[in-house]
Amino acid sequence: MPTYHDPAVLYPEVAAQGSLAAALRAVAVEQGLSVPVPVTESSSMYRALVPTTVPHREELEVSASYVERRWSIRGCERDQGLTLIQGDTLDLAQVARAAQAWHDGATLTGIPQAASFVELTGRFEVPDRDPARLVESEWRHLRKEAAEVNWPSTTR
Repeated sequence: MPTYHDPAVLYPEVAAQGSLAAALRAVAVEQGLSVPVPVTESSSMYRALVPTTVPHREELEVSASYVERRWSIRGCERDQGLTLIQGDTLDLAQVARAAQAWHDGATLTGIPQAASFVELTGRFEVPDRDPARLVESEWRHLRKEAAEVNWPSTTR
């Protein structure tokens, strides 16, 4: 069973700011960025949502691990909630760069250029919800996922 550590020990910069959203904004400002992460009374030490200017994208989910010091992101399309980008990193500054790119509407291939930890799922955006392109996007994701699986050898 994993050990859950005190968030102030794992994430002192988050504890000092009072929430992950506030810490993400502070780190962004240090880099000359302006990530508009809403900070509210209910803001969490472990989760923040970054809005986007792209209508067919969901907010970027940023989360902190409860077990070890690690940040994760997940960016989804709005219609079906399918993941377009994801990634884990030890560097909150990298998260801020990915969040800025997501917010500003960078292309999916442009986001890993801004933050190298970001992985593309293989899906692509289909803003017009064209059924044929949605199916093509999902198949591309499934092919990419299958290619990454370590299948057992079939040779005898």
